[in-house]
Amino acid sequence: MKNLENKEILSDNILNAISLIIKQTPTAVFGGSIALNAVGLINRPISDIDLFFGMNESLSKNGYLSIRTMGEITSDTVTNTNGIEIQRTGAKIAGVKTCCFKVPDEELQCSKHKFERNGIEFTIYIQNVNYAIEAKKSYSSRNPKHKTDLETISNVLDSLF
Repeated sequence: MKNLENKEILSDNILNAISLIIKQTPTAVFGGSIALNAVGLINRPISDIDLFFGMNESLSKNGYLSIRTMGEITSDTVTNTNGIEIQRTGAKIAGVKTCCFKVPDEELQCSKHKFERNGIEFTIYIQNVNYAIEAKKSYSSRNPKHKTDLETISNVLDSLF
């Protein structure tokens, strides 16, 4: 069983939010713990959704801001792993914390990932996991969850190589 097919890793609530997102913006790129779980580098429950869009992409034109059940929207500027300021838009989609980052095109490198739940096949785009790993490294001093993920990733990679 793939990680994203496991309800203990990808809850029905988060799957519902993913479904709403891909229905409205099918080219959204999922990163963070979703991408890392999708390729088997971590194996833990997903608590939020990280999405990535191009720097010049309009969140209203691509349909993201019109997702049904979207709650309060916040927007701010954050510094990415390269020290560059980028826009972050936060919202709750069907009650799930979702962060949307506008990033340079090279950070949009992605691949299609398919998984099945309840007889339904889902296809999402997942960000190149190297970017998720770099983000975990950058933020590990602020959040022990990132440090634990990095240890797990290191152990998985050591077992493969």
